[in-house]
Amino acid sequence: MIRDASDRSGIQRTIVLLTHHWRYKDLRPYKVGLHLSNRGYKVCLLLPGRRLTLGYRKKVVNGDFSLYFCPTILPRGLKKGSDPLDLLTKLYLMRTLRYDCIFAFDSRPTVILPAVHGKWVKRVPLIVDWTDWFGRGGIISERSGRLYRFFFEKIETFFEEHFRLQADSSTVICAPLGKRLRDMGYEKQIHDFPLGCDPVVDRGGDILSRRGELNLPTDVRLIGCVGSLLASDAALLFESFEIVRSRLNAGLLLIGDNGLKQRKRTPYGTLQTGRVTREDLHKYLQCCDLVVLPLRNNLANNGRWPSKLNDYLVMGKPVVSTEISVVTELLKIHKFGVLAKDTPEDFAEKIYDLLMDPERLDAYGCEALRLASNHLSWPEVIDRLDDFIRETPAALTA
Repeated sequence: MIRDASDRSGIQRTIVLLTHHWRYKDLRPYKVGLHLSNRGYKVCLLLPGRRLTLGYRKKVVNGDFSLYFCPTILPRGLKKGSDPLDLLTKLYLMRTLRYDCIFAFDSRPTVILPAVHGKWVKRVPLIVDWTDWFGRGGIISERSGRLYRFFFEKIETFFEEHFRLQADSSTVICAPLGKRLRDMGYEKQIHDFPLGCDPVVDRGGDILSRRGELNLPTDVRLIGCVGSLLASDAALLFESFEIVRSRLNAGLLLIGDNGLKQRKRTPYGTLQTGRVTREDLHKYLQCCDLVVLPLRNNLANNGRWPSKLNDYLVMGKPVVSTEISVVTELLKIHKFGVLAKDTPEDFAEKIYDLLMDPERLDAYGCEALRLASNHLSWPEVIDRLDDFIRETPAALTA
């Protein structure tokens, strides 16, 4: 639905988006900017660009959406939202650009400091998005080494929490983050802002034909899992798969770059695709009888949205997942799969039961596709976000 994104005076609203991610096309800041510009907003997205270049580079996506690539000095692996040249350039742009709303897509220094600066310099409202539980026992405890945690955990937690209280309204990707924000003393508006789904045009033919095309076995029940896995999640998946395989002829297909080749041996019957294109990822998913989210029920996994879930849904695949917050809430809307405890025995039992029930496999697959095409489609997600932005105070609050 196209809306008129203008204030009461009839002037087109201009919103600045900030992110620390240099890969942008598949991420939510870019998706939001593209969809909001199609709804009549004028949108500027500030993001890190190439190293050691002079000045920022502007790229026009369409008449109302522009990207501002800020120069950087640190290698990509060291940036992590703390590049000083990126920060200085964004601070400059926040003083020189014209806008009436700011949307910060995380709280890393190169995002939150320019965002808060722009809020007070321009006297405009600030919206801050929260997508993962990083500090205080979150992702930093699962993915980072001891030295990094020792030196940086307190700093990371400070930036994750401190500046969020200055937001005039907030968005969160899952309920636990909303609760954490309230527990921090935040009293303003909070909007549930899920990760949207892009439609997949080609879902191909039947499973066996697609398997033949990709040289995959046609005589096994194939369990799919996309993307990287934390060590504890990989252990849960592999132990569960070995139990399933002891009961029926099954294979495990790890799709994409899982990061496990040097860290963990995979069980017999596991197939790995390595890094694949988005198009091939969907082709491999089509070959699977069901897909899994083997995520331990901890703070790190409950405080985020597993993006692989969206890939599963758009391909209409039934899902077996542990009882993490995001999936538990979505299953109240559409019954696209089943929940299991985060133990190998129960996870394996749920996989086996579903593989042995073709009618449920078909029904859950249809519900997955309905969820992706309706409640989680980007147009519907942006419609709800648009309403929220309009409810955000047009003038700066104290």
